[in-house]
Amino acid sequence: MGAFELIEKKRYDEFCSLYFQKSHLRKEQAECADLMPGNYVMALIGARQYKSLISFCLETIAEIRKSSIKIDRSSSNFFIALSIGYFQLKKYSEALQALRDGSRAAYQDRPRTQTPAILYCEAAMLNDKQAKQESKKLLNTRLRNKNLSSPEFAAAGFLVGKCSEEEMLAQINTYPPFLLERAKVQALFYMAIKAFEANDFDRYAEHLKNACDLYKSAPIVTLEFEYHLAEIYFSKI
Repeated sequence: MGAFELIEKKRYDEFCSLYFQKSHLRKEQAECADLMPGNYVMALIGARQYKSLISFCLETIAEIRKSSIKIDRSSSNFFIALSIGYFQLKKYSEALQALRDGSRAAYQDRPRTQTPAILYCEAAMLNDKQAKQESKKLLNTRLRNKNLSSPEFAAAGFLVGKCSEEEMLAQINTYPPFLLERAKVQALFYMAIKAFEANDFDRYAEHLKNACDLYKSAPIVTLEFEYHLAEIYFSKI
């Protein structure tokens, strides 16, 4: 079994232990190749080890900044994970700031919309109007002069009201199969957030459950922050 399969099988604690023991060997031994920091943060989120998640992300961000004097190598993934850790420990101002910082990271998802989308989510959950406006401004900036019919911009367009649920789902259905389920879990999660904003808690729960249920047919969704957030929020209903 490859190390990533532990995440796909939700054996998060085992992955974390293996990372701690053997991550230094990932460039030398093929069986350790999946023991990468990005996979580790997903495992920490899955295992609900939020204090360890925060410590690891802070250390990693500090190391990247120290080694990035000439070239910025910062990754938004660690800021998103840091924010999730803070948010779940009810350190809300720190959570929002982590996403603000992450929105300026050099390396992000290709459309550069995931960080502001998760900022939108946290702002909605907190009913923080200022943070929501910040997220919408960032999203609209990312969408400017882009082909809004492209599936990679569908979720962002939905959050700022440029397309409906049905249009968003139709857009992401143009993805090839190996990307479709990952995009679908994101879409369902953001549909849940919009339902929460509208005080439609039945639809909120339904969308979260549908997002969680995608795991049954596509364990690869464990690679997405939105999948883990859907699980976390659904567990609290």
